[in-house]
Amino acid sequence: MAPQETFEDAMVRARKAALTVLRSNITELQAAEVMKTSDSAEVLRDVCEELNEMATELYGVWNRTHPGQPLPSMPVETIPAEELEKIGWDSHANRVRMHAYDTCVLSSILDIFNNSSRSYSKPPSPNQVYSALSAVESRLSDLEEACVE
Repeated sequence: MAPQETFEDAMVRARKAALTVLRSNITELQAAEVMKTSDSAEVLRDVCEELNEMATELYGVWNRTHPGQPLPSMPVETIPAEELEKIGWDSHANRVRMHAYDTCVLSSILDIFNNSSRSYSKPPSPNQVYSALSAVESRLSDLEEACVE
């Protein structure tokens, strides 16, 4: 029977996999001469889905190797959330962020029937997506270099 992966090994593996995903998608964004906002949003959705799956797997490894202990911060989850928040993207819900200006339930229900698009932020532009993914890649790379030193 193979030895069980440690949480630290799983973190390193996830960070390397996240960098691969990010670099591939950054290259795709760079290569596109013209990209519509809907296309760059699709790239962003795909990246978030993969990173969220990695974080979920890390939580599983943590719970298996450290039962009952509080979860630590997961850079493959927290760094993308921080950087994508800056461009109005909710990395956990994997869509543009909802406006939080209206908390009245009745008003929210009426808004659905009238114009639900007012509830959401404007999708980020391809340049914003490129910049945000590049920032995530840079910060995760810095962590990788810090681990090597």
